[in-house]
Amino acid sequence: MQNLTNKMQAFPPNSADIVTKDNWLTSIKNLQGYCHIGELSPCRIIWRGSQKPSLLSYAKDSLDLENIYVNKDENVLSYLERTNTDAFLVLHKGKVLYENYFNGYKSYQPHALNSATKSFVGLIVSLLADEGLLNLNKRASFYIPELEGTGLGDGTVQQLLDMQVPVKYMEANTPMGIGRGTPIFIASGSIPKPDNYNGPENLYEFMISSKKDIPPGTVFKYENGQTETLGWIIKRLTGKNLAELIQELIWSKLGAEENALMHLDQIGTDIASGGMRATLRDLVRFGDMMCNDGYYNGQQIIPEHIIRGIQKGGDPKFLAGSTHNYLSGFSYHNQWWVSHDRYGGYSARGKFDQRIHIASKADTVIVKLSSYHSPKSEGIDVYKAIIEYLVKQ
Repeated sequence: MQNLTNKMQAFPPNSADIVTKDNWLTSIKNLQGYCHIGELSPCRIIWRGSQKPSLLSYAKDSLDLENIYVNKDENVLSYLERTNTDAFLVLHKGKVLYENYFNGYKSYQPHALNSATKSFVGLIVSLLADEGLLNLNKRASFYIPELEGTGLGDGTVQQLLDMQVPVKYMEANTPMGIGRGTPIFIASGSIPKPDNYNGPENLYEFMISSKKDIPPGTVFKYENGQTETLGWIIKRLTGKNLAELIQELIWSKLGAEENALMHLDQIGTDIASGGMRATLRDLVRFGDMMCNDGYYNGQQIIPEHIIRGIQKGGDPKFLAGSTHNYLSGFSYHNQWWVSHDRYGGYSARGKFDQRIHIASKADTVIVKLSSYHSPKSEGIDVYKAIIEYLVKQ
């Protein structure tokens, strides 16, 4: 895979080469700039802590991805190139079998996780509930009275965790070819406010604007407002930002090499539905912790029963009756995608093809960081192909 030419070689750079909120979705090069270089919004640091980084163990021989095929015509390496992969790592039985970086991405650069952030939110909510600070069966409006009478306020915390609170929002014309849709990108500050816009201008206003639709707990509807509501509940209960809690309860315990980051909206609210950035190696440390039932770096970071609850998943009938029915046999539980396969697979997944895939029964973690402009279901499961290859060896 060839590296991209550095668009910022000239100084000052040509105006057409600068990645901004107005253009980051208009080309693959701009998207790559957003994903692994550009900082288009203010960020809050998720500190790695003062301890030394935990050591990653590397296998003597690297995994040959050209000899593993996702179908009869395409091997894994070709698949990674075609899907604009920026970084890829395979960990099996505690050893790194493959690690590589593409498109000019550097190992120390935090990469956008987008919706894979949701899985961190799910863990924080589960930890607070485990400490007795939160009742998963209470409605969101119990914790956030401002949401009383709104669509999001009607759902319970557990229904929000499982994306079972269908709501309606106003529609807004959005730039960069996104078309008409919910104004979450505007409210979060991810894209500019269009002319004559009169909708929510921050995440709190966005959540309050939600309208009731289908009764909670009856269907699956994946969207960002439900996770943002969980983020609001977290902050209301603890008085701490989401980034602070991820730092205290997870990140500083992993022995991470680098700080992670959390993007903020215009008034300084952590973007719970997709604001996190982190490096490939630190994400595989996180994945290895999950694969080891919450134990990592000499300590139990996440209680084992919380991990088991994620692995158990939910009822696949909810996804089967939704627009995500292409994920056959999957469920969505506690902000994780659960495959219910024989390898115990579950994933944190993000827009533009980010993935932290954990196959606990195969002792395998695979992390893919990408800037794939239009990811869609192709009937290709690169993770399954790699895992089955490893299991047969």
